[in-house]
Amino acid sequence: MHELGLCTEMVRTLEDLMKEEGLKKISKVCVDVGEITGVLPRFMEECWGPACEGSPLEGAKLKINFLPAKAVCRRCGEPFHPEHGKGACPKCGSELYDLENGFEFEITEISGE
Repeated sequence: MHELGLCTEMVRTLEDLMKEEGLKKISKVCVDVGEITGVLPRFMEECWGPACEGSPLEGAKLKINFLPAKAVCRRCGEPFHPEHGKGACPKCGSELYDLENGFEFEITEISGE
């Protein structure tokens, strides 16, 4: 379960940010998580509380924005979900495509004082 390691690293990063910005407490953290990362939001939510224990983030709420994968066919330009197309464009059958999103992992917003 790499979600615990990710949460622990997020807490460290946010603690550093708190020092830089002079914040005393963070009450909410929003994060974008792409489908292709393999991160499971349910496990991340379960790990968040324990990762925050004893830190200035203890009690902070975690909001996860799960971003589905999106591919675009290089041949015809059709957007599709790569898994639904089974590795090929559902419109023209080409197996050449670019992934446009789904691999993000980014803290996008924090609320604090």
